[in-house]
Amino acid sequence: MILPYWKGRHPDHYTCSVLGYEACFLAGLAKLALSPQPSALKGKSDADGVASLAPHRPFKVVYATLYYDVRPAFVVDISEQFEQKLGSILAYKSQFSDQKAGKDLFPAHDEIRARVDAMARYYGMLGGVTYAEPFLQKEVGLVEDLLTIPVKSI
Repeated sequence: MILPYWKGRHPDHYTCSVLGYEACFLAGLAKLALSPQPSALKGKSDADGVASLAPHRPFKVVYATLYYDVRPAFVVDISEQFEQKLGSILAYKSQFSDQKAGKDLFPAHDEIRARVDAMARYYGMLGGVTYAEPFLQKEVGLVEDLLTIPVKSI
């Protein structure tokens, strides 16, 4: 599960982080009473056609830290997907376009492209690739073989 970092200036982002984490926990409870789900969902159905889903918890929860100044635990190479990522960001025309309304709140089209490019290149440099996306995890990582860590120290 990828969630937004648990701190930030947007209340919807950090609230989503808390709600997402709690949802992951609750989804793993076997005795949690849930409202009926349509039988179109995969799972067992009772005589009334109400589906019951098996408890499930994701193995890993990681936090996207791109918009908060924190050193990531790891980065993911997005070099091949960078242009597609940029296109999806710029699709939010109400926030990222050259318009008069909101110009003091939202950067212009060319500026957001430059910012996204610079940040992805910075995190890419940390990981030894062209573009990368930063993530954080709360747990300490376990490494069985130091030689399998792909980023060189020197």
